[in-house]
Amino acid sequence: MKLISNFSSFVKVLAGNTALLNDVGTLGTSNLTLVLGNESADLDSMVSSLTLAYVLSAQKNSSSVGNVVAVMNTNRADMVLRQDCQMLLQSALLAEGGKGIEDLTFIDDIDLQAVVGRYSSDNNSNNNKKKEQEGIGRPALDVWLVDHNAPASRQSFLEDYVRGIVDHHVDEGKCQAAQWREIESVGSCSTLVAAKVRSLGNPVDPTLAKLMLAPVLLDTDNFSAASQRATEKDRDIRSWLVPLVEWAPHASSSSFSSLLEGAAGAGSSDAEGDDEAQSSGRELQVSSAQELYKTLDKLKGSVKHLASEDLLRKDYKQWQVADGAGKVWAVGISSVAYRMQKWLKRDGVGGVEDAVQAWIAKQGLDVALIMTHGKARPRKKQPKAYGRDLAVGFSQAGVSGLQESLLVRLLRESDTLGLQSLHVDDLQSDMDRSRMLFFAQTRSESSRKQVFPAVKHAIESM
Repeated sequence: MKLISNFSSFVKVLAGNTALLNDVGTLGTSNLTLVLGNESADLDSMVSSLTLAYVLSAQKNSSSVGNVVAVMNTNRADMVLRQDCQMLLQSALLAEGGKGIEDLTFIDDIDLQAVVGRYSSDNNSNNNKKKEQEGIGRPALDVWLVDHNAPASRQSFLEDYVRGIVDHHVDEGKCQAAQWREIESVGSCSTLVAAKVRSLGNPVDPTLAKLMLAPVLLDTDNFSAASQRATEKDRDIRSWLVPLVEWAPHASSSSFSSLLEGAAGAGSSDAEGDDEAQSSGRELQVSSAQELYKTLDKLKGSVKHLASEDLLRKDYKQWQVADGAGKVWAVGISSVAYRMQKWLKRDGVGGVEDAVQAWIAKQGLDVALIMTHGKARPRKKQPKAYGRDLAVGFSQAGVSGLQESLLVRLLRESDTLGLQSLHVDDLQSDMDRSRMLFFAQTRSESSRKQVFPAVKHAIESM
């Protein structure tokens, strides 16, 4: 394995990782470390995965750690839904001598369960038998979870292999055997990973500094006092990173429209060989942290053109939660940067309900919660204001009317959510007839990080 002396040398080995994980002949014959973010695969999760893999790769130069691979926990094709991720990662990887997003390993590029199987105790290959006979010991698989602290329900087979956790969500109490469990309630998981990068003592180049700073700004709403997300540790990391970034002069800053065009072309198969599309994603030229935040926030929020299914799957997580009667609920939560009243007016109440029911069936859910957020007019002629809404849909086959009523009552009683009935002019009669329930979430500071524990508590109380 090539010596990893800096971030640039780390980027230059990324292109070989997917082939490594698909090489049945050699997989399982040497130590391997996988770094996975959560399945919503937002900017914080993807950047944290990549930068933590860099930290572990740099540390392995003086340890027995084998190859370290960051796995983006989403399908490659879904990157087109994440224009902020696409722009920032494409820009960073190209700047460090890589080929861009094509160098990254996505969850559908590999058979994760087969990779794990090569390291299971049942894998008695001749190579492993020979190592044991020579007293060397079996090759080990270590999994590091970043931006979550328990494997997704569909990846529960990873639990026995989890050796490290770096996360900022509520501790779910899983993976207690992990040798490193760093779970701290900060604004951004990238803050915790950036602290690890700083502890390496290696020089931090401007590209890496910008890469780590971006999700810290987004996750804290640019350190907005109103959002109440930033902690002192987030502020400390911001103070460390901002001077390390090479900011463009104001006259050289990229316009939002040009960046949007670059994000649309960068990393897509249609842009292959298109020098103009590739060059437009080469550098994210911004003149300040404020401009970096505004640019990526606009890219992240550019979703109104997406179909309902794309809105539901863009930023999605799923869990299994057992209620007091022993029923195991499949719970899915979609976070959508598009206010519910705008969505309902665009597609109609029936259109949104049909899309949610199709999503429930496709994912095998008992309950789907759709968290929408952004600016909208509460009523006609009123000024736009930031807020959150919550829509709830149930499986028509797997959940009884009594179970629905009980869970909704418990959610209404949650102080974390502060739910009130949502009113949308001109659509109220359709909303009242819908089997879905629509709420205004008055506790707008509660993101999914706070909402899921409240939902979990409600189900466990049933």
